[in-house]
Parts: sequence; structure tokens; C-alpha cells
Amino acid sequence: MERARKRIFYYKNEYVKNVKLVHYDIETNRRYRLDIELKNGDSEKAVHLMMINPSKANEEISDNTLNRIIKYVSLNNSAGVLQNIGKIIITNLYVVCEIYQEKVDEYISVQSLDFVKGIDTEGKYNNNTIIEMANKDAQLIIIAWGKGYIFDYDNRIQEIFRLIKNKEIYHMEDLTQEGYPRHPRTWAYSWKLKRYNIEG
Repeated sequence: MERARKRIFYYKNEYVKNVKLVHYDIETNRRYRLDIELKNGDSEKAVHLMMINPSKANEEISDNTLNRIIKYVSLNNSAGVLQNIGKIIITNLYVVCEIYQEKVDEYISVQSLDFVKGIDTEGKYNNNTIIEMANKDAQLIIIAWGKGYIFDYDNRIQEIFRLIKNKEIYHMEDLTQEGYPRHPRTWAYSWKLKRYNIEG
């Protein structure tokens, strides 16, 4: 059965000042880092938000998840841990641009796991290096990848934890029953961020 055509989402002018694709490999359909500058807040103060894998969002087209993140930060950056945050840095566990997780597994079968993680090359397109640079550019990290169904998922999470273990890490509300940080598609704007302890 053919899936229904996806709705097109755009960035909300009331919240967003500028969007920049910092690292994107168009030839391989992989997005590594997306920066979203907000209209309110200090653009020198950033939050690094990490999810599973990118959708089709770019500098012009958004998606429902990104719009929810943008609105949440914009509504909650007058006080608390997000106070005066003016930039959102988006990275992901995996870098292939796909809406459906089963498609990500197809990339693993055809290419390789390292290709999907984005760590198959050196330099500017190495996802682990890009994540570490995003950590340096941000005041805090929000982990928000939710439960995933991609091959080797939990091992990839542990790899990421080794990259961010010395940073100030938050997640939204309580963890899921399986112990994963909640994905932004489930966030309510009134929910609170909580500190995350990697050691458990």
C-alpha cells in the first residue's frame, strides 16, 4: 500500500530568524548538522539537540518535529536552563535523510552501518567529529532520540554517550518506559527539562 503524501511544513517567521545547513552531503542524501537561529534570545548561546536521524528538512523546508522544538525553546527561553538561548543546533545518531526508520536499515544493507552513522569519512563529514564540535558550540545538550528500531541502535547510543559524557545533558520530562529520552514529536510546551545522568 502506498503511503499518503506527506504534508509540507515551513519555518515559522514569528520564531525563526535564520536556518543554516552547516554540514550536508547532497550526493549521499546525508545531513549532519542544522543550525536554527531564533528571533528571541542570544544567538551566541546555543542548545544542542540530538535525535535519531534527519527528515527532509533543509534551509527552506521544516517539519513538524523541528517546528515543535523551535516553538518549545522560544516559549521557554526567558527563564530556566534555556534562558536566553538563541540558537538550536540539530544533530542525529544517524545522518541519512529518511522519514521512515525501516528505510534507514535499507541504507545499512546497501551501504554500511558506518555510512549511516556518518563516520565513514574523515574531515568535515565525520558525524562524531561534528557532534563533538556542536558540543563545544552549545551551553547544554538535550537528548531526544526516543526508542529506535534501527540495527545496532543501543550500541550507537553508547557511542554517543562517550562523546557527550562531560557536558550538561538534559531530557524532557520522564524517560520512556524503556528508558529512552522522549522524542520531540511527543513534547508538550509546558513540560520541563530534567538533568540526565549517563551513569544511570
